[in-house]
Order: sequence, then C-alpha cells, then structure tokens
Amino acid sequence: MDIKNHPIWTQVTPYKTKIAPFKKPFHLLRIYLAKQYAKLYPRDTFIAVTGSVGKTTTVSALQAVLSQKYKTEATKPNLDPILNIPQTILRLNPSIKKVILEMGVEYPGEMEFYLQIVKPKTVVVTRIAYAHSEFLGSPPQIAQEKGKLVESLPKDGVAILNYDDINCRLLAQNCQGKVYYFGMDAKNCTIWAGNIKVENFQTVFELNLGVERVQIKYKLLGEHQIYAALAAALCAVILKIPLTRIKFALELLEPAMHRFQPLPGPFGSVIIDDTYNSSPQAVEAAIDTLIKLPAKRKIIVLGQMLELGKYSEKLHRQIARKIYKEKIDYTFLGGGDANYIEDELKSLGYWEERVESNLSNSQIVAHLLKTLEKGDVCLIKGSRAVRLDEVVKRVVKK
Repeated sequence: MDIKNHPIWTQVTPYKTKIAPFKKPFHLLRIYLAKQYAKLYPRDTFIAVTGSVGKTTTVSALQAVLSQKYKTEATKPNLDPILNIPQTILRLNPSIKKVILEMGVEYPGEMEFYLQIVKPKTVVVTRIAYAHSEFLGSPPQIAQEKGKLVESLPKDGVAILNYDDINCRLLAQNCQGKVYYFGMDAKNCTIWAGNIKVENFQTVFELNLGVERVQIKYKLLGEHQIYAALAAALCAVILKIPLTRIKFALELLEPAMHRFQPLPGPFGSVIIDDTYNSSPQAVEAAIDTLIKLPAKRKIIVLGQMLELGKYSEKLHRQIARKIYKEKIDYTFLGGGDANYIEDELKSLGYWEERVESNLSNSQIVAHLLKTLEKGDVCLIKGSRAVRLDEVVKRVVKK
C-alpha cells in the first residue's frame, strides 16, 4: 500500500479518523521519522498485536504484565494505527525495553505498510473473524492479510497464537519462528485456562502452565476476555516473568471504558456498557456472558454491525438466532441492518411485543427507562459509529 493514497486522507475511516489536507505532510514526515527511529532499537523491543477482536484489551494486558519486569510503552486506544504506531515509536527513549503495538488492519495492504515502519520480533494474534469484511472479505482472506505479520518473523522470532481459533492455528504454517499457543486446550497449549466461573460480576479462572497453576480473579467480565490474559501471560512466561507476578498484574487490570463495563443502571438494574465496537463474534461472546450473569431479566440493546459488506444480512440474522436460542427477555435495536435481527426473531417466533427495531438513541433510552426494573441486566453493544455510548450516558445512574 502506498500510504499517500490511504483512505485516511480522503474519508472517515473505521476509527472515525479523517485528516485535514494541510496536516497530511506533517503526518507523512512523522511516519518517515518513526521508521528511521525504530531502527535504533533492537527488533526484540517490539511486540505486535493483531486480530479481529480483543486487540486493545490484549495490549492493555501485555503492558500490565510486562511492566512487572520492564519499562514499557504501548499504542493508545481509539486511534487509527496509521497514526498510532508512528506516534508510539516517537515516544520511545532508551529506558523503554518493551513496546507493544496494536496493528489493526482495515484495508488490504495495510500490514505491509506497518512492516515498512517496524518489524516486531514477537507477534500475538488474538482471533480471526468477520470484521471490516466490507474491505477485507471473509475470515480466510482476513487471515491472509493479518498473517503477513507472522510471515515476517525471523527464525528466532516468536508467534503467540490462539489455538482455539482454526484461522489462527493455520497461520503457523507460514511461520519461520517459534510458535506458542494459548487457549482452553490443555493438550496443545503452553498456557491454558480452566475451571472458569463468572461470579459477582468478575471472571474467576485457573491459569495453567505445565504442572503450575494459579487462580486469577479477573475484573474483566466473560470467558472471551480471558484470551487477552492468556496471551499476555504466555508472552510474559517466554520472557521469564514468574506466574506469581503475572497473577498480580492480571488481577489489577481494570475493564476499559465501553468494553463490557458493568455500571449501575436505573431502578436497581445493571448496565453492561460494551459500546466500544461490534462484530458478529464479539456480539455472540457478549451474549454468552450475559446469560451467565445473575439477573431477574436479561435485556439487550444492539446497533447495527458495520463494515460487513455482502455478509451483513447473514450475520445479523445469525445474531437473531443466538438471541432466540438464549431466550433474551427484551431486544431493542437501532436502525440500518439491525432490522434483519427483528425480522429473523419474528420468523422464529420470538415475542413480538418484546422486540423493536429502527429505534433512535432517544427512543432506546425511553424504552429502557420504561422497561428496566430492579435485578435486570441490560447489555448495550454496537459499532462506534452508531453512538450507543450516548444511550449508556443517559441511562446509567449518576
């Protein structure tokens, strides 16, 4: 990809970023300087994180755990990687020993651009799934683009892959370096989780390394959130950080804003704010966690999932089948392709009076204030562009 022609200069990207024309030369200069500055640091300074879901949480977990031994730096959340990676590199100084870079990909060719700036010696891949599929295509095509990062590793490089995701496992075929796996499979993973329980709005699990085992009381809610902890723990183990220090760091990790964050709702309800972003796999994982929470009734608010291209109708209907299967009590939906969810739910026989779509954010707020009661748990999730965070602000108890 020729960075001079990237959509960031001409349109709003998935990160809601658009650069004013007069700023373009300054950003291009920053990219050039970052590329030169990165050459001053050993390649093993840099750790890259990519994947379709869980990248930002994994970056946070890695920084928390690696800070037990090293001075670290990391990319900031909510900033387009085209800008984020150069800015992070230019913040470095000789005292910083580990740098964690989130290398999200939205368009074909972006990974090659990142690799022109810096080639990390350690790569973490979280999971490959439908996300930005309007531009990248199906999961195998997404894996091909993100897999360029794994393919770039030297023979003494390290790939840390999610064993539970087949698309991640396949990336090992083109890796010259050493491959390590994390996941739930005790037989095939170097580090794995077991005895998982969601209780008291936290996640408790056992972190296993060979015959060693520690219990983690994790403030991040849900089994899907454990993968970030496993990836970070595995990287730390490779860098000779003991499990006791890993446990300490992971138990201090707080949920980031808008990422499955439990908040006090009206009338004694609980609001789960998961409005940072949305994709089919992330929605299904969120529903899996919602049904495990103690609740009088379970309510879900969903905005449409963006950038799914030709897969959008199929994937929204898939979410409807998940809602129906798990017997969610009420479903309130935004507009756009979220209408497919209502259509599919009604065709399945879901209660017509308990589902409504094409709602504005103000209408969603009104429905929630009318519906929520003591003991209810309400999950609110949507792509950033649909601004369901505004709904959260208006219904969360001050």
